[in-house]
Amino acid sequence: MNISTIILQQLSSMFILILFGYILVKNNVLNASGTKQIAKMLANFITPVLLFMSFQQVFDSNQFKWFLATIGISILLLAVRILVNYFFLHNASRTDRYATTFTNAGFIGIPLVLAVLGYEGVFFVAAYITVTNILQRTYGIYIISGDKAMITPKNALLNPASLGALIGLIFYLLRIQLPTLFSDSLYTIADLNTPLAMILLGSYVAESKLIDLFNHPRAYWTIFISLILSPLVSIALLWLLPLDNYLVFFVLIITTAAPIAVNTALFSQLYGGDYEYGARLVVLSTLLSIISMPLMIGIAEFAFSMN
Repeated sequence: MNISTIILQQLSSMFILILFGYILVKNNVLNASGTKQIAKMLANFITPVLLFMSFQQVFDSNQFKWFLATIGISILLLAVRILVNYFFLHNASRTDRYATTFTNAGFIGIPLVLAVLGYEGVFFVAAYITVTNILQRTYGIYIISGDKAMITPKNALLNPASLGALIGLIFYLLRIQLPTLFSDSLYTIADLNTPLAMILLGSYVAESKLIDLFNHPRAYWTIFISLILSPLVSIALLWLLPLDNYLVFFVLIITTAAPIAVNTALFSQLYGGDYEYGARLVVLSTLLSIISMPLMIGIAEFAFSMN
């Protein structure tokens, strides 16, 4: 079974969880206050724990070399997305430009990588997420707000996901392995990431009028840039690089082909963007990713086989 088929199966499974979240909201089992609490749990505790646990592996100098390479390539891929935006979304709204720059590597990318490539894959996702978290809280906030004063070292580095990855990296480099009791407990907490993230996305669908999701023509161009054009450019770039590590290659493909970041809605609400439009972009891109992601992964598989 090839990786694109596995991705399709995993996305289908995840959409069942999204449907479950939708049903919970529609039946008043989960309300806006509850979804806000879930979002806080994920962002501040569960995802950082997952990133931390991805470093609970035996130190390997070659693996660490690829980790550093992944950081460098992640910076390059994000720079490419910014360049694509410059040419194709130069006069678009701030929300559109943020949406096409950042992907949902946390809520969608991590569960897919974990299911397909395991914790060794999440180890490399941590590199991508660290880069995106720093960029989202600097350049990303600047895109939404237009205020350079919002770019601070505190926003860039002192956020839960970056701290979780950083502490995990320190443990990895110092070769500190947690006792089994603690590691088993933390792995159990980390396993909550996928179902809670999907339930949260389902709540976003339930809080939107479904017909409104499809009534914004400009959204389709933004989503095309995010789900098709930018990933295709990224695949071409990765193909040109001397990247012969299967794990790193597909981690980067999955994260760059993921749907639009949830922070598109959250940051728009916090820093003056169009929150409702941002939420629609997140939901619609998530729905359409069940088609686009297997397609991008299939093209990536062919490209990797040609290396």
